Amino acid sequence: MSETSATDTKTKLEVMKRFDEEASKFDFERTAAGYRLRHRLVKNLFNKEIRLGAVALDQGCGTGEYTLSLAKAGFSVVVGGDSSKNMLKVARSKIHKEQRKISERIHLIQLESARLPFQNDSFDITTCIALLDCIPDPLRLLVETNRVLKRRAKLIICVDAVWNPYRKAQPAVTRGSRYNRITGSRELQHKLRTAGFIVEKFFGDILLAQVVSNLLFDPKAQVLANRILKTTQPLDRCLTNLPLLKFLSAHYVIEARKK
Repeated sequence: MSETSATDTKTKLEVMKRFDEEASKFDFERTAAGYRLRHRLVKNLFNKEIRLGAVALDQGCGTGEYTLSLAKAGFSVVVGGDSSKNMLKVARSKIHKEQRKISERIHLIQLESARLPFQNDSFDITTCIALLDCIPDPLRLLVETNRVLKRRAKLIICVDAVWNPYRKAQPAVTRGSRYNRITGSRELQHKLRTAGFIVEKFFGDILLAQVVSNLLFDPKAQVLANRILKTTQPLDRCLTNLPLLKFLSAHYVIEARKK
């Protein structure tokens, strides 16, 4: 094993351990205003892909937030995969509480996203939320994702920008588990093209509201946070689509399609 491979393996094990330790608290930050907005934006993208018999994969599913959303949206089969056993344990607990018609469509497995245990052309859509900056080789993951997607199937990605204001509010374990290999929108688009994807939409999810809602990280402030988001989102959407301002987004949300 090369020195680089050994280092990557050691780091991946450290990241897995950190997420195992953080699993019980992981959903807390997902109640913050900016994350809830991101979730709505991603749902709007994958809702357009629902059709009879469609099969979805949620890579790096964590506690199953997006896995559940995919099933509730109407995908016939949803596979959620994560390397953390404890994250999957939390996800199973959440799914167990859902109605049978929802839970029976979901299959959770432990996996490494850069080495997917699926045949070529298996999925109609894949979501990859806040995962690319947690692995040592994002390009390898994208190539592997391309392999398991059907022709012209969709990939939806969300990546935290390096300056994301929530990094100040996130637990240290979460910050420490990120590689920060994705440094900007141009680099990410280049990796997607190299992996065989066509980028159809690429935008920053929020600018002003992300910064303002950082002051409202407390989930108890949801009413005020929602008012701020509703007021600022139209302006933010225009601003973060401008090339000169896109890099200021706290998250990048990408809709890409396999060639």
